[in-house]
Amino acid sequence: MKKLITMLFVAVLFIGCATTYYDSNGNPISKETMNQLTAEAVNGHLNEHRYRIFVDRMYPNQGPSRYLNNDYGLEVSGDSVGLFLPYWGRLYRAAMGYSDPALHFVQPLQSYDEQPIKDGRRIIMTTRNNSEVIQIIIEQFINASASVSVSSTDRDLIRYTGIMSLDDKFTKKQ
Repeated sequence: MKKLITMLFVAVLFIGCATTYYDSNGNPISKETMNQLTAEAVNGHLNEHRYRIFVDRMYPNQGPSRYLNNDYGLEVSGDSVGLFLPYWGRLYRAAMGYSDPALHFVQPLQSYDEQPIKDGRRIIMTTRNNSEVIQIIIEQFINASASVSVSSTDRDLIRYTGIMSLDDKFTKKQ
């Protein structure tokens, strides 16, 4: 009897933990359909060079990873990139006056290259902020998760993880 109750409890627990997805009309859709729609949205944003990635964790070169509870991330829009990321690490060039070490700027891209990887794409872009040359490497996966590495001529490398924003409506250019 005890085994039966335990088995019943485990079955109810598994059923209760199942994730159900719904479309905009409230109709349930399968997980496979949801994964396909997510992959199409991610690929659409990457093809248009118009996307936003919000990061939730940073991994400095020295020290433990840190959870981020604000809206930090990066945005690529055509031929420019905007970074709004915190920075924790070593700076190799002293700034004149007070300078926040965070990566907060919008600059045109100097280079943009994509390479296919398993279940996604690797994007390598270069930009310049004042005298600092910054290389950004994004590993974007079709499930919308992303890994962002930022290296610079004046700073230690730092890595972030997060997710691509798919909230905005994606429309192809006519």
